[in-house]
Order: sequence, then C-alpha cells, then structure tokens
Amino acid sequence: SISATTRAVRFGPALVVGLLAVVGGLLVSLAGPTAASAATLTPCVATPPPSGPIIAIDGEATLAPAKVTRKALRRRGVSQRLVRPANALAGRPTFPVGSVKYGKSSQIGLKGAIRFKHRRKKVDARNLKVTTPARGAAFTLVSARIGGRLTPLFRVKRGKRKLNLKSGELTLKKGTARLTAAAARVLNRRLGLKRKKKLRAQTNFGRFDLYSSYVVTQVDDPVAEVPSEPPVKARPDDALDIQSATSIEWHIRDSWIDYVNTGAGTSVSGGAMANPPSGSKNLVYSFKFPFASGWMKIGPAETLIKGSGTIGFRFCEHTINFTVSDPEIELGDDSNSRIIFRIDGTDGTAFPDRRAVMVTLVPSRAVGYSEVNNGNGTKTIIYEKIPGYIPAEGTGMFADFYPAFDPAFVLPGSGYTEATRPDRFGSISLEFTVPYNT
Repeated sequence: SISATTRAVRFGPALVVGLLAVVGGLLVSLAGPTAASAATLTPCVATPPPSGPIIAIDGEATLAPAKVTRKALRRRGVSQRLVRPANALAGRPTFPVGSVKYGKSSQIGLKGAIRFKHRRKKVDARNLKVTTPARGAAFTLVSARIGGRLTPLFRVKRGKRKLNLKSGELTLKKGTARLTAAAARVLNRRLGLKRKKKLRAQTNFGRFDLYSSYVVTQVDDPVAEVPSEPPVKARPDDALDIQSATSIEWHIRDSWIDYVNTGAGTSVSGGAMANPPSGSKNLVYSFKFPFASGWMKIGPAETLIKGSGTIGFRFCEHTINFTVSDPEIELGDDSNSRIIFRIDGTDGTAFPDRRAVMVTLVPSRAVGYSEVNNGNGTKTIIYEKIPGYIPAEGTGMFADFYPAFDPAFVLPGSGYTEATRPDRFGSISLEFTVPYNT
C-alpha cells in the first residue's frame, strides 16, 4: 500500500494544547534563554516535508528460465548471473521497476542487470527497458544496453496485457521471452561463441511477467494560513517626512513569549534588538527596531513609520518556526491603525514570505501621548504603549486559537485584565520627530 503525509498547514494540536496551558496558567516555569539569539529560519527537520505531487513507483518483472534453455546454456559453457538490485529471492530472476511512462506505447525501466559469462569473458545487459503497446502489437520488447549500445534483448510473445490508467497499474502475465537476432549476434561476438556454441535467435529464455504501479498523490505545498498581502499605504501630497524615530519598541503578548520559550524561544537579526530580560521568568518580552523611513500629515492625522530588522520565533517540538521583519506602523484613527510585518516561515508555520497585517492598533487607548517642542523647528511625538490586538484577518497565523479583536469586549467580570484579554497581542511604543509646523 502507498501512503503519503505532509506537515500540518497550521500549528496543529500540539500548539493548541500548549496555548491552553499558557492561557490557563498551567505551564511550569522552565529554564529558557535569557536573551534572544540571532534570528534564523533553518527547518527544524533535516528532510523537508513533501511538496507538490508525490509520485510512487512500484512493481517488478520476473523471468522464469526455461529448463531446456538452462541445459543448452550449460552445454555451451555460458552462465547467467544477476546484478543487484536484481535478485532471485523469490526463486526466479526478479527486476524491480525503476521508472514508468504510460501511453500508447508504455515504457517500464527495470533495475539491475543480467551478466552472461563464457570462460573469462563476460557481458552485462544493463538498463533493461520494457516497451509494450497498449493494444494491437503481437509482442512486447525488452531492450538492454550491451557494451554501450541499446540492443533489443527479448521479444515477449503471447501473454495477457492490461493497463489501467485510473489505478496506475500495468500487468503482463505469462509472456514468453525469446532472444532477438540482434542480441544473439552481440552476445556471440562478445562471449567468443562459435559454431555449435552460438546462441540462436528465438531461443526461449523463459516465462516473463510484469507488474508496474505509478500512483500520483496530489499534495499542496504546506502553507500556513496567512491573510492577503495589504497594499502599501499611500503617501498624501501634503505629508511631511519624519526626521527620526528614537524608539520603535514592540512589547509582545507575555503568554506567547512564555510559551515559545519552552522551545528555542526568540531571536533577532538585521538590526533588531532585544530589550533586557524581565519578569519572574527572566525572558525578553519587548524588542526595538531601527527606524527606516516615515511620513506624517494632519487633517485628519495619518502616519506611517517603517522599521527594519527581524524577530524569530522557534519551537520545533510544536512545529513553530517563523520570523517577522521590517514593521510598517500605520497610525490614523482606531479603525485604520495597524502593524504590518513581512512574515516568513517553515515547518508547521510555512508562511509564504510576504507582508501581512499582524496587529490591529487602537491609538485612543494608548497609556500615554505627548508632544515636546524641541525649540529648533521640530517637535517629538511620543506614544506610550498603544495596545495591539489580533486582527480578524490574522487569526489563522495562530491556528485560530486567539480570537479576533472585539471592540465591545467587557473587562469587568471577565476574569481578564486589559493586558491578558484573549484578543490582545501586546503593544507598541513610538517616539519620533517631525517638523514643528505639524
């Protein structure tokens, strides 16, 4: 029987069990890394899972030597041996199927070879190939490469052939393999057989049977559920360049960091920096990104701040292995503020290396907002901990475990705080400088 499996297209049951433990407070505090390492995206497993269609080839051909022919060969001093992987484990020469091509004239490649010996001379018939028409022809041809040349070796007469393209199976039963005139000439010359010792064309080499199987299993490339790529935010004509951003700091959901750090944890690269470890578990919960570019306009206010750098998340036991890079923080009102990352992943989190909305922002709920006049025609705008939530289009990135942002969620009596509510995913703090006339 043939079976094929591929990795889960989401994080799988192991993640859900782990996240339940995190949210329920059941995880025991485990020793984890106290600082993020360099971000990498090396597959957790040495052999990648299946990608694209899986083609399974199976089958064998057998040649049961005729007794009279064996005696005739011995009288001539000619012996036959099998070259692996051909074998006689079933009591008769058997050649595994190595390649299959079905059609009006099907071609089946066989593994192994037949070695003919006479005194000190030997000849190998290699690269055996069976060519059999679907219907109409009176024989099947078995060719082989002898001394570097492709030579018809046997004509298989009689026998019952059946090709079932739906099941991918071809059978030929009870055929009779007879030596071709071309093969007889080549073998006689190379083995030095003369006069009465010559091999004769049409010599019956025995019963020939063939079974081949060619099964195609369609397997989609494993891809985790990631939302569609958003458009790049258009810059208004009257927008002003952000001159600098001294802080782009992302604080990630605590329970997510606790959970990932029971595996390999987090990592940074490309200029992203991990803040010092904190909390009772001494883990890194927040990260800083270098400023890349940005703009801001007023009336109504719109802002785009781009950062650079990469953060990695890796927990191979639960097939989590992905990175987020180059944040784009879009600020407007509470209905159109968000963080877009370039997300790339492998293993159970096979994200397709593209931009996606990962966090919804609600600026009106920021812990603090202030503006500082720098006295040089610029001012610094400071947002302290703008809360982030799971966007509706981004729940698939977390196996649908976290619910989408619910603006109507009521905290009193729910058992949650603002920081631990189910749809919350951390916060972002910003400090950037713009021309004073904004």
